[in-house]
Amino acid sequence: MGGARAWLSATMLAGFLAVAAAQLLLVVVPVLLVLSLLPSGVVLRLGVPVCIATVGVMAYATWRALRTRRVEPAGVPVTRADAPPLWAMIDAAAQAGQVRTPDRVIVVAEATVAFSERTHLLGLVGGPRDLFVGLPLLQAWDNAVLGAAVAHELAHGSPRLSRWSPLAYRGRRAVARIIPRISRRNAAGPVLRAYAKVYRQRDQPVSQAQELSADRVAAEFAGAAATVAMLRDAPAMETLQRVFYTEYVAPGWRTGHAPDDVFGGFLRMLAARADELTVLRRQDPHAADEWDTHPPRTERLFAVTALATPIPRQAAAPGAEVPVSPVVGDAGGAETFAGAATASQNDADAFAGGVGTALGGAGTGGAGTGGAGAGGAGSVPAGGEVPVSSLPGWTPLPGPALPPGAGSLVDVEPTGAALIAAEVELVPDLPGLGRALQAVAFPPRGRTIVGWDEFFGAARAAEMEREADAALGTLTRAAGSPVASAADVLDLAADGRLRKVAETVFPDMPPDETESRVNELITLLLALAALRSGAARWRHSWTGTAELVADDGGHLDLGAVATLAADQATVSAARDRLIALRIDPAAAAGAERDRRSGAEVVGGLVNMVVDGSRTDLLIVDTGLLLVPGLPRSQNGSAKRRLAQVATTADATPGARFVPYAEVSGATQTRRTPKAWDLRLRDGNTLTVRAALDSDELPGGWAALDNAVAYLASTR
Repeated sequence: MGGARAWLSATMLAGFLAVAAAQLLLVVVPVLLVLSLLPSGVVLRLGVPVCIATVGVMAYATWRALRTRRVEPAGVPVTRADAPPLWAMIDAAAQAGQVRTPDRVIVVAEATVAFSERTHLLGLVGGPRDLFVGLPLLQAWDNAVLGAAVAHELAHGSPRLSRWSPLAYRGRRAVARIIPRISRRNAAGPVLRAYAKVYRQRDQPVSQAQELSADRVAAEFAGAAATVAMLRDAPAMETLQRVFYTEYVAPGWRTGHAPDDVFGGFLRMLAARADELTVLRRQDPHAADEWDTHPPRTERLFAVTALATPIPRQAAAPGAEVPVSPVVGDAGGAETFAGAATASQNDADAFAGGVGTALGGAGTGGAGTGGAGAGGAGSVPAGGEVPVSSLPGWTPLPGPALPPGAGSLVDVEPTGAALIAAEVELVPDLPGLGRALQAVAFPPRGRTIVGWDEFFGAARAAEMEREADAALGTLTRAAGSPVASAADVLDLAADGRLRKVAETVFPDMPPDETESRVNELITLLLALAALRSGAARWRHSWTGTAELVADDGGHLDLGAVATLAADQATVSAARDRLIALRIDPAAAAGAERDRRSGAEVVGGLVNMVVDGSRTDLLIVDTGLLLVPGLPRSQNGSAKRRLAQVATTADATPGARFVPYAEVSGATQTRRTPKAWDLRLRDGNTLTVRAALDSDELPGGWAALDNAVAYLASTR
């Protein structure tokens, strides 16, 4: 039955080409029939234009719809000479799945293991095969779990289920890449999308059977326990990596800084958030997209667990809880994360036991960092293994229910046991590989490379600068005179004007709440002054909120000083406290900073007309960046250029930043094409209108509409 279904799936895959050809013939044949009925002189005059307008358009649309475009993730190829043990494990996994070894192994930044084949004709013709292995998994997983992931991915091309299965899988992946990218305006799109829907429904049982077969190969190669660990850990690792990039990397990256050790930072975050990782392992993954080939994870866990060796002396009833295997450990995670490369003592001291505690062993650091934690709860025994059950927050989970007659989860004898032994270092120089990968996946492009503490400090300071700019701008307008620093606010308080200004800003707010707002603002300004004066620094936490401390690491209470500074009678006492703390309230930033530093880009538009000039528009959450547009001869490069501007902190020559705080109002003056007038507080007006060739980065028009709606509202 499996072979018949795989054959049907492969046949329907070939049907894509047949449908595309038939659709083209439906255009070609009528055109040729019409032309054959016309006089020869008319045919010569009309034939070429008519063919171009019909046959040419449909042929081009079909080619655009079916062409395959591949975007490979940034990575570092690893040859056999670079990592012989890793390649030996991959060779053995390929042999277990009865497939040939991949042509290339590429280490990437994502926490994933993926197999890709560069196919032709929608997968009907195979090509070179690549295996992508995530460096975070090389750091955090032990060899058995990683071996299970590799064996599973390679087994997608295995003929064990059916000789047609590899072809069916290649086709499914190719179609899944192509169909979502077909434009709604593509003339060939409707018929191809309709056929794809039928194809997906017929292919779904085959795809899911292949995934279960690949899980079986993984269990036979690396063991059932390691395969269960892989199935439970992989989604949790991917989720935490998204959190890492969003919450830890992106804010500092936008300020023009880059961490010196991206992958080591991810490993530290895993160590500090072990409890969260445990919770994520318990949760079912989010629903996949319609082209995903995987069955529900519970079904996969049940199938893998059913491969366990039965224990005759104790049969489990259907639905009974299965004791967690000593190898599976926490929520199906690997019990040990055995060490791969030996870290330097300095790196071990830097970890201070964190990685050893959270990962349960001597996990390797990335990008120049590595190793087990030194001393304390994170120290690693001589054997190099730490039980997961000893980790903080660990609680055993019930496994999937076993079929009648099966006992607890006892591993099948893995065929790759010798090659995935815990003491084998798969990559001899993993820290060096991490440094090479960071240079490729996270190129600094002019950013300042700093340590994590300084990186987080730059991100937090940029956020504070943005908040302070908005508040000071409001105070300036309310006071009628420039208010640019904490010193100016102290002067307002000393003159007795600060309370009146605050009441102007918050006319309907109760007095006690107004006083609280003023104290918060003064605390913010004093914190910025302390940072600029070198009297304070940020102490980062991988689990909680960063804390502003004195430069020697001691406690710094600026709230009490702010309370004194807000009262006219105690301003002088506040000034004395600031002198004692070595804080200059008039301290300014050390250099002229980009006003959009730390701002989040929400959209972009190219080929707009601003004040009569061709301009590209980048919409960020603090204002509008106006970039001189490219000539029409370079129109094809405009979106790519603006996307690059959005991802770099470098100043763009000739660019102008217009903060929302400097815009007093906005009015839409025309709907087709769209046009707006932005009234600035200095009395000038900025005219913005769309041109015939205006285009957007994803979400650009919606972002501009939202920005104009905000600027038009009462603020």
